[in-house]
Amino acid sequence: MREQEALIHYRCGNTTHTQMRGVESDTLTIHLGKWAYCPHDVRSKGHEWVETGGQTLTQVRLGQRRSP
Repeated sequence: MREQEALIHYRCGNTTHTQMRGVESDTLTIHLGKWAYCPHDVRSKGHEWVETGGQTLTQVRLGQRRSP
């Protein structure tokens, strides 16, 4: 049986944060009590949290790469 992944409910939509740094650390945090993802660095300032509707981390990362 496959383990269920935790769902990411927010992703950062700040255009200066959309470039992934190539590392996977410091990309997850809690926002309003739910998991949130920023491909740049969750410790940086200026996040613009956008609701995902509840996606896996893989789905959020793939969607981030496709975003303009």
